[in-house]
Amino acid sequence: MTRRGLTLLELLLVLGILGVLLGLALPLLSPNRLALDQAARSLAAQVTRARLEAIRRNTFVGLQVFTEGAGGYLLFVDQNANRRYDPGEEFGATRFGQGDWARVRLDPEKSALGNMPLLFDPRGIPAKPITATLVLTSGGATRKVVISQQGRARLE
Repeated sequence: MTRRGLTLLELLLVLGILGVLLGLALPLLSPNRLALDQAARSLAAQVTRARLEAIRRNTFVGLQVFTEGAGGYLLFVDQNANRRYDPGEEFGATRFGQGDWARVRLDPEKSALGNMPLLFDPRGIPAKPITATLVLTSGGATRKVVISQQGRARLE
C-alpha cells in the first residue's frame, strides 16, 4: 500500500520548524539592522576613498566626523595645509538621522574620532589607528568601522 500526502503530525512538525527558522531570521532582516549595515559599509568605503584621494592628489585628505545631532561625516582636501577641516575644502558629505539612514546615529562616546579629523598623508597613512562606532537609536545593535595603521577600513 502506498501513501499519498502527509499526516497531520508531519505537517505540524514542518510548520513548527519553519516557525522557529522564521523567528531566528526575522531580527536579521529588520529595517534598523539593514540601515545600520548599509551606513557602516558606506563609511568604510568613504575612509578608503579619502585614503586613495590622498595618494592620488599627493596631499593631505581627511574625513571629518560630526557628533552633533545624529552625526555624520564629510571628506575634505586640506588645501591650506593646516591639517584640519576648513569650510570650502569638502568634496563629499553624509548626515545620519535622515533619508535611508534615519535610524542610524553616530555614538560620540564610543567613537575615537570625536571632533578631530581622520587625516591621511600623501602616502595614504593615517596619523593614528581609529575606531568609529555607529549605533542604532532603537536598540543595542552596533556596528564598528576600524581603521588600521595602514589606513585600511574593516567592519566589525
